[in-house]
This record gives sequence, C-alpha cells and structure tokens, in this order.
Amino acid sequence: MKKIIVMLILAFMIVNCTNEPLSTDIQTDAKETKSSSLTAKGTYSECDPISINIMAGQFTNAGKILVENDATNLYVTYNALENWFFSEMHLYVGSFANVPAKNGNPIPGQFPYKKSFNPLVQTYTFTIPLSSIILDANKCFYIAAHSSMKNIINGTVVRTETGWAGDIKFPGKNWATYFNYCLRTCTNEDPPGETTCDTAYMFGNNTFNGLGLSEKWGWVTFYSNVVNGSYTYNLYAGAGQNDISKGYLAGTVTVNVQGSNISITINATHPGTVFTETHVYLSDAIPTTAAPGQYGNQHSLNNTTSDTYNLTYSGDGSFWLIVHAGVCTTE
Repeated sequence: MKKIIVMLILAFMIVNCTNEPLSTDIQTDAKETKSSSLTAKGTYSECDPISINIMAGQFTNAGKILVENDATNLYVTYNALENWFFSEMHLYVGSFANVPAKNGNPIPGQFPYKKSFNPLVQTYTFTIPLSSIILDANKCFYIAAHSSMKNIINGTVVRTETGWAGDIKFPGKNWATYFNYCLRTCTNEDPPGETTCDTAYMFGNNTFNGLGLSEKWGWVTFYSNVVNGSYTYNLYAGAGQNDISKGYLAGTVTVNVQGSNISITINATHPGTVFTETHVYLSDAIPTTAAPGQYGNQHSLNNTTSDTYNLTYSGDGSFWLIVHAGVCTTE
C-alpha cells in the first residue's frame, strides 16, 4: 500500500513539473529585478540621460537605452519595459569605421562589451572609460546597442526577439540600427532638460501602410502636374500609426520646384530640436521600400537645425517624395 501511495505522489509531481511554463527560479528573479522608472535622471552624472527606444523584432518598443557621461566615464543603461527581459547584451561605442561588421551587417558577438544573464534581468549598466573611446573632432561617436529579449506574460515566454536601439540603419540587409552621441558637460546650477531621440517624416498624401511598403508609420507624397513654386509641409516626430497627436511637430520641409530641379530644405522649428541624419527619396517611380537607408539620398549630421538637398527628376510634373529625419529634442 505504501509503495502505491509513493508512486501516486511521484506521478503527481511529474505532471505538475511538465506543465510548468517557466522555471520558478526565473520567475522569482524576474520579479526581483523589475526595473525602476525609465525616466530616472542623472543617475551617474549631472546630465539628464539621452533616451533611445529599444525596438524588439524591429516594430515593438520593448525598452530604452539611457546614455550619460561624467568627466571620466560613459554610462550606457539598458532598461526593459514591463514584461520584457534581457538574456544577452552586446554594446559597441566608437567610430563607425571600427564597428565589427560583414557586408554592412554588424556582428554583435564581436562587440567589445557584452553580458549574458541567467536569471534574466530588466536593467543593466555598462561603465566605459572615456579614454578608451575614439571621438571625432566634436567629441561625438556612435553607439550600437544590441540585445536578446524575452517577453514574459504570467510566467510564460510568449516571444523571443532581437533588440536594437537607434534611428540610423546599418548599410547591410538586416534591420540593425545605431545612433550618435556627443559628450556633454552639465552642472547642478544649469542642468539641461531630458533629451529624447525619434524618427520624423514629412506629412504626405499617402502612408507606408496604404502603399503596402511597411507596417511602420510614415508618409509618402505624390505630386501630379505640379507647377513651379515653393511648397511647405510639416515634419512630425514620433507619430506612431500615422497619428500626429501621438507625436510632435519637429519642423518643416520646404520643397522648391523649378522645372526638373528640386531643392528640399528641412528646418527644425521645435525648441531644442536638432537633426542627426536625413534621408530623401525623389523619383518618378513609386517607392518600393520604407527603409530610409535605401532612399538614395542621405546626410549624416552633427546635431544641426537645417539641411538642404538639391536634386533633379524628369521634369514632367509628377514625382514621388519621402523626407525622413532623425531628430533629438531637449525639453
């Protein structure tokens, strides 16, 4: 009789263990390492951190990269949103020429700063001596922040995704991104506002979704029988799902048409807004991609407030235009 009871108890334990969606250790540690507010300021310096969204699987906002520096170190903090966790992080800082890559695609496994987590975490900070970073003449450099992420709901892993941060796409075929950062000096007497970076598009008469280019937000303008003249449009940042109420008016785009010559001037009008990059698509043919890096015209900028392109087309009065910008705003 005792043997039968023992066998029944063992069978009950096996069934319950088999149905467990995620190990108890990971669930417990995940709760204990739940990140604090993603808007914490000046944790490591007198500067408010630069905040860059982490996109999981290209289209899902799963957290933020917070970047700040003092006189000695750079601090890069990975912070996950609720129900998202990190299993791996790979980080590169320095000149673009030295990013480990092949055929334009970055190789995260070869990034100089990396960390694996078991149990999973929701936040971690890399501390990097400024003396080890290659800076340009303006004390600026690039950051490529990669991560392996898991979306955990009620103890069950429902998604496993790759995460990247930044609005500048690597030239390769995958969707990996990076961003620009310039060293800052802040004091208690005159602290700057929090800086956030977003993608921005010129408002147009078509959407990426409507043209079947992408599930991401953005606009395309089609001109038909346009006459010579100057035309001004709004440039919206952070307008997810093409809803301008979700974003803000970052600037304007002025399109000047003179025969087959077209000049495009992009101006930042929102206080504290600067451009880190711009991309322009101009063609008689309808665009086949929403990826800014494939538009054919691009400028990498060092926090400027204006940029201009002088382009040409067939001159028949009909063309397609997309204007994209990477913007950072200090509020």
